[in-house]
Amino acid sequence: MTFNNPLLKRFIIRLLLISITIFVWAFVSVDGGSVFLGLVFFVLVIIQGRAFFKEQAKNEISIIRFLEQIKQADLPHESTEENELLRTQFNSILNSIRERQKEKEEEYQYFRNIVQHVGIGIITFNKTGDIQLYNFAAKKLLNTTYQVNNIQQLTKINEELVSTFRELKTGGSKLVQVNIGEESRQLSVYAIELQLHNKQFKLVSLQNIQTELDEKEMEAWRNLIRVLTHEIMNSVTPISSLTGTTREMLSDYEVNQDNAVPLQKDDMDDLMYSLKTIESRSEGLIRFLNEFRNLTHTPNPKLKNEDINTVLEGIMLLMSKDMNEKSVTIHKSFDEKIGEIPIDRELIEQVLINLVKNASESFDSEQLEKNIWISSNLDTKKRVVISVKDDGVGIEPEALTKIFIPFFTTKKNGSGIGLSLSKEIMRKHQGNISVQSTLGEGTEFTLKF
Repeated sequence: MTFNNPLLKRFIIRLLLISITIFVWAFVSVDGGSVFLGLVFFVLVIIQGRAFFKEQAKNEISIIRFLEQIKQADLPHESTEENELLRTQFNSILNSIRERQKEKEEEYQYFRNIVQHVGIGIITFNKTGDIQLYNFAAKKLLNTTYQVNNIQQLTKINEELVSTFRELKTGGSKLVQVNIGEESRQLSVYAIELQLHNKQFKLVSLQNIQTELDEKEMEAWRNLIRVLTHEIMNSVTPISSLTGTTREMLSDYEVNQDNAVPLQKDDMDDLMYSLKTIESRSEGLIRFLNEFRNLTHTPNPKLKNEDINTVLEGIMLLMSKDMNEKSVTIHKSFDEKIGEIPIDRELIEQVLINLVKNASESFDSEQLEKNIWISSNLDTKKRVVISVKDDGVGIEPEALTKIFIPFFTTKKNGSGIGLSLSKEIMRKHQGNISVQSTLGEGTEFTLKF
């Protein structure tokens, strides 16, 4: 109960005593009693009032002193206040605060140790470049055995790295190559901007992806060599075989005195067939090498603001005759909110024509309804998304993982260059192309800018 509080009891008793004394003094004064008695009660009123206000002032001073100590974070182990209850309450509060501070410090050290020992390099710094956190992984990646207090000190390692730290905004990332001694490291830098106590900070993470890049590069070379070997062997093997056969055929004939070589009609037909086959395979090999050269010389896009929906309308008009001949119906769904975006129209049209053409060739010959859906919209990140979808036979899961590899194709007469070229064009537009497919249901290619 509140009335069990000794401080409140003392306050009420003092207030009652003052009230009674004032009442008696007033009664004596009004009735015209003894002047001496009235003076005595008047003095008692003054003394009690002074003691009451002095005690309240003393309590107030104790509370102010306690709050000042909290503000200065200089908390004593025990209060020097004479009032036992106030001293007990003070100590209870102080103990709670100290316990909370201890927990906060333990949590801080716990998370600091996690950050220090995590495998990804982490650096935090303010607007002036002063470093607050520089974990062990970052020190190891940059091989900084010396004390680093400001990111400007890292310019001796790589100036581009420091400028990347300063320029990257929240969510930005960039690959930076640094040379540490005789070793070259490809660092993936990711940044995020933070605010703490009204101060701006930036956190950057560093990860050495050199090993992963080397593995991907080696895998790409293996795939390329496999494709080149396959295509070249397909052409060279019959050429070599037919050349040997032709040489054997001619060696059976002897040159007469007129330097003429008489040939029977059947042998002449076989010889002509062999030469035509050699010529055809040679042309195929030359065409393959020209396509390979085109892939390695993709032009840099000349960007210009274009209405993507207008571009799509043009593609539909261009492909309409071909689609009608193949009994394919094209459906469109364009988001009118999409404005102009910077693209190289000719290159993007080349990508779209290739996707629509591939979609038109994805249907089973016995399929009655053949549909292609072309759509444009904005995703959650306000990026422009173009989709080309069909309800064809779909793509095998194994082939789906290789579909963008140069010269890989599932078509009998395909070159395997179209999708590889499309991916390279999208990469040069700072975008990407992806594919999803389900056997028996269809395939969808998605372009994101």
